[in-house]
Amino acid sequence: MIDTLFLQVIGGAFLLLYGVRITGQGFDLAFRGQIAEWWASPGRSRLGGFAAGVVGTSLLQSSGAVVTLLISFAQIAPLPLAQSLSIVLGADLGSTLTVQVLSFRIYQYAFPVLSAGILLYLWGRKPRVRAIGQGVAGFGFLLLALQFLSGAAGEAGRVESLRSLMADLGGAPLVAFFWGVALSALFQSGTAVMILLIAFTRQGILPVPAVLPLVLGANVGGSSAAFIAASGLAGEGKRVAWGHVLMKTAGAFLFLPFFPRLQDLLASLAPDPSRIVANAHTLFNLTLSALFFPLAPRVASMLEGAFPEKKEHASRGKPVYLDREHLPVAGAALGQVAREIVRMADMIQEMLGVALQAIRTVSEEQADRIRRMDDDVDQLNREIKVFLSALGEGSLDSVQTNRAVAYIAIVSDLENIGDFIDKSLGDHVRQLAERKQRFSEEGTGELESFLREVEEMYREAVSAFVTRDAKAAEIVIARKKSAGQRERDLRLAHIHRLRKGMPESLETSAAHLDILSAGKGISSRCAAIAYSVLEMGK
Repeated sequence: MIDTLFLQVIGGAFLLLYGVRITGQGFDLAFRGQIAEWWASPGRSRLGGFAAGVVGTSLLQSSGAVVTLLISFAQIAPLPLAQSLSIVLGADLGSTLTVQVLSFRIYQYAFPVLSAGILLYLWGRKPRVRAIGQGVAGFGFLLLALQFLSGAAGEAGRVESLRSLMADLGGAPLVAFFWGVALSALFQSGTAVMILLIAFTRQGILPVPAVLPLVLGANVGGSSAAFIAASGLAGEGKRVAWGHVLMKTAGAFLFLPFFPRLQDLLASLAPDPSRIVANAHTLFNLTLSALFFPLAPRVASMLEGAFPEKKEHASRGKPVYLDREHLPVAGAALGQVAREIVRMADMIQEMLGVALQAIRTVSEEQADRIRRMDDDVDQLNREIKVFLSALGEGSLDSVQTNRAVAYIAIVSDLENIGDFIDKSLGDHVRQLAERKQRFSEEGTGELESFLREVEEMYREAVSAFVTRDAKAAEIVIARKKSAGQRERDLRLAHIHRLRKGMPESLETSAAHLDILSAGKGISSRCAAIAYSVLEMGK
């Protein structure tokens, strides 16, 4: 019986971890860009950063995912450290929402939620809809895992030795605390451990006195994900990671001496043991926010002293994820390259945004900004290719070789898109600014409209790469023809204005036509990226 129970619990734990992972991946893909924009919004206060952390975790369903994203973001566009720590506190508080929801007996809705997520993923036309579908399906798996674990816990309650072992944890809070740390570090998810605790307390297997120490330990152990994200990074990411673990650990050790009184308080709030788990998790993170939010500037000063800033700040073109000291195993190395490619794609996405502004403003400053960003893209392009060349000297199987070749092609396509933006658009904008010339209002509208269509196609191509979605890649390829037809129509419209003798159109004709050609070239590179995605799937 014990062997069967062990397999049931292990199976439930694996299903739980799978649900946590795909939930985070789906919502991360859908909302990562918006979250980073919220963080980077000019003039955002620490309180605004805290709120952004809460909302970010509510969207990504994982405080670890938010902190990892924040650490990566800190390497690219550093925020004030006190603001980053405020976001971390908000992310930890936001993580309690999922646990609160799961503490209610809603696992009977597992199959409807799972079905809705799968339908969105399979039938959604837009990449974001499919990504949200993946996240919803992951939440359905969480509910299913909770139902499965609750059943296994009920069976485990009949085993006297297991009951005795669990009861012993109630009288040894430090042991329970370190068990919570170990489980959370092993799972790389505090939320996963909370769900396990809910399942076992609901069946009365885990005594209430052991709940608070386990919850505190799970919170501390969950911060280990930040260390993994920050490994090999510069001081900025390490400061955020250390700040996360130090605040969690300090708060936990402040809580432990008061756990008998807190236990009575939690029991009075909600006698249901599973609600005690959720309320303990919420109370801890709420107290942590109240305690450390006012102290965030002092904690930031301490961390800045421990991890001083280097004299020269790393260029955005410097890799963040590549293990430059030694090549890891091939699969992990290719995963690192994929993350760098997504970074490179994000940089070019930003270039496209600046390009749209430059069309309207015809600003030399915007053109210079595009050139600097293209230099970073070129540098990252070289770094990735050098890394892949070194990796190729090792042992790659046929599938890995196919991925490596596709990655090189995609990196080259992305670099070409950056060149189209810089050389065709940026240079023309700079020349027009020097001559104090501007596009006609009608011409400006046409260029903006076309570039927005191309930008949407680019987003779909990058999304197809991230999700390895062959259907999405085929949609991008099909859009190439319509982009070419659109470019021809706009070229004819411009020629029609030239025949009318419109002065602004005459002055900017060369720039206008070259930018249209650049947009068509970008659409071709997007289709090439989509073809590479299809090649990886073979």
